[in-house]
Order: sequence, then structure tokens, then C-alpha cells
Amino acid sequence: MASKLLNLVALSSLAIMACSFGAAPANALSHAHMQQINNRHLGHAASLPKKKRDTKRCKARPSTTSSAAPSTTPQTSSVKAQAAAVTTTTKAPAAPTTTTKAAAPATTTKASSGSSGSGAAGSGKFGQKGSKICLAWGDGNDPSLSQFKTDHVVGIYDWGVDKPSNADKLGFDFWPMLWGDADDKISEFESAIANNAGLGTIILGFNEPNEQGQSNMDPQTAAALWKQHIQPKAALGYKLASPAMSSRPNGHQWMKDFMAACDGCTVDYQAVHWYDIGIDTLKSYLTQYHNELGLPIMLTEFADQNFNGGAQASSGEIFSFMGQALEFVDNTDWMVAACPFGVMHDLQGVNTLNLLQKSDGSPTDLGFVVINNNY
Repeated sequence: MASKLLNLVALSSLAIMACSFGAAPANALSHAHMQQINNRHLGHAASLPKKKRDTKRCKARPSTTSSAAPSTTPQTSSVKAQAAAVTTTTKAPAAPTTTTKAAAPATTTKASSGSSGSGAAGSGKFGQKGSKICLAWGDGNDPSLSQFKTDHVVGIYDWGVDKPSNADKLGFDFWPMLWGDADDKISEFESAIANNAGLGTIILGFNEPNEQGQSNMDPQTAAALWKQHIQPKAALGYKLASPAMSSRPNGHQWMKDFMAACDGCTVDYQAVHWYDIGIDTLKSYLTQYHNELGLPIMLTEFADQNFNGGAQASSGEIFSFMGQALEFVDNTDWMVAACPFGVMHDLQGVNTLNLLQKSDGSPTDLGFVVINNNY
């Protein structure tokens, strides 16, 4: 009888041990699988410093077009919205009181090595012919930044307020951005302004608020946030660039509604992004935005990239596109800045033939075309 009891106990122990090595719960496997899927859709944020992880690239929709010819009349550097203000609420905390002044633009250095540009000579002065190139920079304090400074390249931004440590020495005007309405973004932005952290002369508004995957705000909420945290900086000497629209067609109405809600707000420049194929499409897109609000345009992200399922451009087509884009920007009075996307090691979903930076940090052949204004 005792031996039978012992056998029974032994069999029970084996059964318990076998159960402990069973399959993982379905919900745990599902979570891991979804995390892998999410990681594959981070967009260009994967190549940016951790504070810019909000800036993942989303698919752009085809841009609307305008048949109007580009205007050659220089625009005033500041406009006021005319429509009545809309009362809204935001979750943003109160803006800290600041008393700093905008830093003066740093002087530029001599041109980097590379083929000389066929475009206008660079003066190093923002918005002037020959000096309208800016960098959408994703490499933090990487010393390779020095290889991208010429008299044609005047500005740099990083989707936040973290200025590269060598930006001043190289002569860049660093443009801080209030990315969106998250409390940490607002706090970082206000602290940088309050501490006068060597910032440049222009503040960039929210990143693609017309996109759910980006800062994602309705125009009225964005206007209230602008009044609280960005508008006061005009009194400190900063120029203010609008929220940057993606190339989704809804951006046009979004901006009109924002300007109506932001009655009395100072908006010195219209910031836009563009991802599509073909120079004529880009020209029409920029011209329509200029005609709608009459503001100087800052093209703060763009690439010859098809996000709509069609064929991508070839290397030759991209070089041709870039040359024509630089020429259009340089010779259009109301175009004041162009920042090709992007100076980083991994474009994360954008056609890699648009790369401006090699793995060793130096400019690609296309990168040299850009920084030397070679059209």
C-alpha cells in the first residue's frame, strides 16, 4: 500500500512539472508581436535623438495644385490674422515669464569641400538669394555637422530645442520648435527660451498638427496654445513660423481655420512639408499656400518620395528634381528657406536615393548638391 502511495505522489509531481513548461499565454505573444509591428512603423523618428521620437514619418497624401503663376512680389515679414478669435481650452500649463532676447544670427564659416554651386553666391543671410538652405538635422551632437556648413546653409533645426553643441561655432542659426501640446514638450520649450540657450532668430510652430500620427491638434486648440506659448516670444525679438502642414490636402483648410482662430497673432512665415513626385507638383503646392495666406514660405521638410503606392523616382530623377527645386527656391522672392529631408543616417521609409549623408557622416553626392546650392 505504501509503495502505491509513493508511485501516485511521483506521478502527480511529474504532471505538475510538465504543466510549468507549457506555452506562453496568447496575450503575451500578441503583445510582443504588436511591438515588433509598431517598431517597423516608427518612421524617421528612429534615427532621431530620443526627445524627437514623436516625429515619426507618416504617409503623405497627394497635394492639391494651383494654376496660379508664382508671385515675384516680396512679402511683408509679418501679418495679422483678420477673422474673429475662437475661444478654446488646452491642457497646456501656463507659460513661464521670460525676459530674454533672441540671439543674433551667428556669422558663417567658409564653404565646405565639394563641388562649387552653380546657383547664386551665398551671403550667409537668411532668406537672401543664395542663402536659403537649412538642415533638418537628426544626428544630435555628431561632429559630422561641420561637413554640412557652407555660406548657402544658414539654418538648422532638430524638431525640438536641443541645439547641436557645435552649431554656434560653425555659424548655424538654430531654430527651436514647440513640437506639440504635450506637457514635456511645452516645458522643454519654455525652459530653453527662458534660459536663452543660444537659440537663433526664428521659432518653428507645431509639427504637422493636421496629422493624427504627429502633433495632431485642431486649429482652435493650436491657436490657443500659440497665444499662450509662442505669441509672447515675438516681443522678445523672435520671428515666428506657422505650424508646419503635411502635404495632405486638409492642411490648406486647417491653416485658414488656424489663422481665423488666432486673431491678432503674429505669423511671419508659413512652414510646410512636402513628399511627392515631380517638380511641377511641388511648385503648384508651394504657390497655392503662398497665394492663400500671402506669407513667405519655409519648406522645412521635403523629398522626392511617393507615399501613395506608385513607382519611386530613380537616382537621375531625384538629382534633376533637387536641382530644379533649389533653383525655384533661390529665384522665388517669397521662398525663404528649404530643408531637404533629411541629414541623418537612416531615412526610415523615405526612398534611400534621397540620402544626404553617408554612413561615415560625410555628404552624399546629393548632399553636396544641396549644401553647395548646385543647380
